[in-house]
Amino acid sequence: MPFREKSAWISLLATSGVWGTYFWILWPDLLDRSLNPSAVGLFIGGVVVLTIIQIVLAITMALTSGKAADAPMDEREQLIDLKGARAGFSALNGAVLCVSALWLLKVSPLIMANGILAAMVVGEVVRSAWIIVSYRRGV
Repeated sequence: MPFREKSAWISLLATSGVWGTYFWILWPDLLDRSLNPSAVGLFIGGVVVLTIIQIVLAITMALTSGKAADAPMDEREQLIDLKGARAGFSALNGAVLCVSALWLLKVSPLIMANGILAAMVVGEVVRSAWIIVSYRRGV
């Protein structure tokens, strides 16, 4: 498995796991449209946990991969990365457009803020998944 595919797996699993847990815990508050003060702490905790997971796994992967971690991207890897970024950006734009429509429904700032966060998570998950699928397909 190429080094950059492993990196995409780390990003996909860590992002899905941390933010999936965040939204699972926060979902009842979002449905009640209540502003729970613990939501801020939960968000900060999610950012910290995600950062630690990504750093530890990236360092571990770099140490075990040897020279592959330092190798520059070839043309194929650049193409995969660019197409993944384009897919993630398109997903982000679509999700932000949907969240913007919530403004018309006069939803609470908590729901809007978490909608924007969810849009960013969707964009990152799509980007990572696109990269993984591209490596698997041999693009």
